[in-house]
Amino acid sequence: MKCRWIAAIALLLSGLAFSAAIFAHHGGSEYDRKNVVDIKGTVTDFYWANPHCQIFLDVKDDSGKVTNWGIETNSPAVMERAGWTRKSLATGDDVTISVAPSKKGTPVGLLRKLVFNKTGKELGPGTLGEQPDSGNPQY
Repeated sequence: MKCRWIAAIALLLSGLAFSAAIFAHHGGSEYDRKNVVDIKGTVTDFYWANPHCQIFLDVKDDSGKVTNWGIETNSPAVMERAGWTRKSLATGDDVTISVAPSKKGTPVGLLRKLVFNKTGKELGPGTLGEQPDSGNPQY
């Protein structure tokens, strides 16, 4: 009986240690969540895979210089619950994306909202957990 208790406690502690690492990964401290910006551009690639989907976007500044942005999203499962599919974006789509930009000033960001410029259709990032998107991402 004592051996079962020790095994149960060891299993519980290792589970807690593993879950702490998962939450640390999802901290998002590299993004400036207080200063969300909108970027308008053309999709160059949409990567649909775990652990996070990625959107790549060519953005032209006022002088005509093109910069390729990398936008991190949630996992495919979270994105599906928010209405996305692996075919939601195609190369050449013109979109406006609201992102929490990198604190380092690099052209990367964390998705907050995507709007298709032609149709006005919006897609959000979804939320972690089983609840439907409430407009307040927990990521």
